[in-house]
Amino acid sequence: MIRKPYGPIGYRMTVAAHAAVEKKSLLIKNIVQDTRFPKGIKPGNEIYTVICIPLVLPQGDLIAIGEIYRDGFKDPFNENDFQIANAMLTWNLCSLHLSQMNKCLETQQEMNDFLLDTTKILFDDVISIDTLLQNIMFHTKDLVSAERCALFLIDHDKKQLLADFFDEGKIEDGKQVFTKKQLRIPYDEGIVSLVAKTGVVVNVTDAQKDDRFTRNVDKETGYTTRNILCMPIIGKNKVIGVVELINSLAFDHFTKADENAFKMFAVYCALALHYSKLYSLLQSSQDQYKVAMEVLHYHILASDEEIEEVIKHPLPTLEQIPQELHTFDFYGGPYMDLLPKFFLYMIQDLFGFSMFDVNKLVHFILTVRKNYRHVMYHNWKHGFHVAHSLYMMVKTSDGLFTTNEAMALVLAGICHDLDHRGFNNAYFQKLHLPLAALYSTSVMEQHHYKQTVMILQSKDHDILSFLRADEYKEMLETIQQCIIATDLALYFSIQKVIANLIEDGTFDITVPEMRSHLLSLMMTGADLCAVSKPWETQHETAAEIYEEFYCQGDEEKKQGLVPIPMMDRDKKDEIPQQQVGFIRFICVPLYTTLSQILPATSCLLEGALSNATNWQELADKTQEEKAALDQDEESEK
Repeated sequence: MIRKPYGPIGYRMTVAAHAAVEKKSLLIKNIVQDTRFPKGIKPGNEIYTVICIPLVLPQGDLIAIGEIYRDGFKDPFNENDFQIANAMLTWNLCSLHLSQMNKCLETQQEMNDFLLDTTKILFDDVISIDTLLQNIMFHTKDLVSAERCALFLIDHDKKQLLADFFDEGKIEDGKQVFTKKQLRIPYDEGIVSLVAKTGVVVNVTDAQKDDRFTRNVDKETGYTTRNILCMPIIGKNKVIGVVELINSLAFDHFTKADENAFKMFAVYCALALHYSKLYSLLQSSQDQYKVAMEVLHYHILASDEEIEEVIKHPLPTLEQIPQELHTFDFYGGPYMDLLPKFFLYMIQDLFGFSMFDVNKLVHFILTVRKNYRHVMYHNWKHGFHVAHSLYMMVKTSDGLFTTNEAMALVLAGICHDLDHRGFNNAYFQKLHLPLAALYSTSVMEQHHYKQTVMILQSKDHDILSFLRADEYKEMLETIQQCIIATDLALYFSIQKVIANLIEDGTFDITVPEMRSHLLSLMMTGADLCAVSKPWETQHETAAEIYEEFYCQGDEEKKQGLVPIPMMDRDKKDEIPQQQVGFIRFICVPLYTTLSQILPATSCLLEGALSNATNWQELADKTQEEKAALDQDEESEK
């Protein structure tokens, strides 16, 4: 192939360049004497006469230059030669044009078939947003021949871009596999964010030289990004997603043709995402309805007789109040019928009754009691113990908390396990039950909060009606945060943050974020308070906890699942050692950190350490008995 200058520099230098610029055929009878073309047509040849014909399509695109030449030993071309050459090359041009049109038609047909097939797949799978996203990524990669692909949806409220799948280039059984890995990036970082904000296509031919390209992922994965095509998916006049294509497999960069092909496909993507979202909302409504019906079938409001009996004498008498109610050691087992009155007493002790409607308080606490199911551990008694522990933390904190904070803590404590079914979050997720479909994270905690709001907004139960609208909203947000914090999966990161701040000497309770973390830590401390109570209470409570665990394990076995050791009743002999591990790994760090901020809670740490010692003694005894039994069996053999 011979490359010749084209444009202003080559103009009047070569015959081909002249023909290309002018788009006119040339007959040069004596090129040596023609001063317009000092470089002739090709270096090293003694050319004498030339016919040069540009091949121009009807729409004006130049696709080739035809050059015919003779050296000085032959006659120069004449007009007849010129006409014949024009005719021949014109027929060639027609053939090329027809071939190009046929190719375009074939390509268009392939595109139409592709889009029809893709549309069918997308709308057939509209029930699954995960499948939909993977299909979009798969077909987009295929459409433009990209090495990798990522699809980001836009969370306009949080100003973040969210990707649920990560393309690591994996192939399994001949099919593309995308790794389930949620990634959130800020709205103002990198090329993807730029496209999300502007809705403009960004085509980067050399990523490593582009300042907008962030190299974090490349550094973590060892993958090298050479070129990028970032395209917006636009629906309802705003960007709803961004597709990032990495490393073209066809060329050394992504072309205009790639952009145009995706623009057609993006319309289908936007429609599919829109209808998938509508379907998800419908499915969510159905799941909410199912859960609500379950609750309504099981729960009823407290009876008028119950309410009337308590309203007559809402507070316990002095003789009824046990001394330990004012300590962290209180155990409600012997006082089950009095616990609603004890709760009213704690409210009156912390806040007085002047701001509350006492009748509404009675309705509220009796309905809360009614909404706890009769499971072995996560029941009304446990709910009261958590509220009582928080009552003691607030009461012994020397005015550290505002009235609204203290109120939110105690209300969150008494409601934190409403409608608990005796199963943990993993159970609902593994069996794909309606609650797991309704809440993607902290399944039961989210449900407990929804039950709390339902009661607070029921007739005659709106105990917070004295608050202004903004205060009421803030109160519910705090209650929600506190209830969600009882998800033990969230505890570890919060405890680590606070412990590091205390160690660095930078913990400041006046800082809103640190204060919020403290409330969450207090909720976990109250939720696990059973491990700190006197040994008799702790031992009895542990038996209740394990019986509930074993009920879940039995159900899992019925479903063909293998329960974890803690929920397998065939491994009861492991209880002491499991309790030692739980207290030392989770509870001791928790109460150590908590007592550094709230010194009065140091008794919780002392109680937990004491019980850990007792459990260790049981574990050692169990181990000795097992060893002796093994020795006897060996002797018999």
